[in-house]
Amino acid sequence: MALAVVVTSGCEMHVDVGIDVERDGSGQVAVAVTMDEAAANRLPDLAAQLRLDDLTAAGWEVTGPTSAPDGSTVIAATKAFATPEEATQVLDDVSGASGPFQALEVARRSSFLATDYTFTGAVDLRAGVEGFVDEELRRSLEGSDLSLARADLEELTGAPLEETFSFEVRATLPGSLTVEGKGTEDGDTAVWRPLVGERLTLAATSETFHRQRLAWLSASGAALLAMIVVLIRGRRRRRNG
Repeated sequence: MALAVVVTSGCEMHVDVGIDVERDGSGQVAVAVTMDEAAANRLPDLAAQLRLDDLTAAGWEVTGPTSAPDGSTVIAATKAFATPEEATQVLDDVSGASGPFQALEVARRSSFLATDYTFTGAVDLRAGVEGFVDEELRRSLEGSDLSLARADLEELTGAPLEETFSFEVRATLPGSLTVEGKGTEDGDTAVWRPLVGERLTLAATSETFHRQRLAWLSASGAALLAMIVVLIRGRRRRRNG
């Protein structure tokens, strides 16, 4: 799924990509694009212009365009996954093979006492927002007066791209969370806010412990210790006798 880019004078757009992973490795990927009121007012027929058949055919559940109380318009898409491997496949759909969201991957590894979860990848916005444009739209723009170059977009919108486009990536993982690099922690969720013109590495890990196995191990250890004490006492008694 290549995220659509809508460029209108004076508009602001926010792209949010989130992944929620459950303890069993299942979960959901959600993508939301929010346009402020200025952009929404310039696109009154947005619902008619959107091409969503390919998304629904690929298993995405699409909602919107929906108007928010502040006048903004939200288009959202979600898709569930059953395993970390499926999650990685779903994340590959977010911006296509050559888009700015690169090598997004979920992994789950279990040992006897714990299960580790990882979310890794990168967001490369060094090419600006052009990476969000699908090939069909790119071909339609050839020979037109509309340019996706940074300088032309900034002249069109009247503001730096850093102020016009904003991005957020969230990963909710079970257990104790650790976020590397420039990400932040919000409870059990890792949050990154990549900037236009930069490449940001994403990396987060979490760990859950198997409480029943820990309890069994603790009980087994206590039983073993008690057995050792009994054996030692019995040996001492035989020696003293």
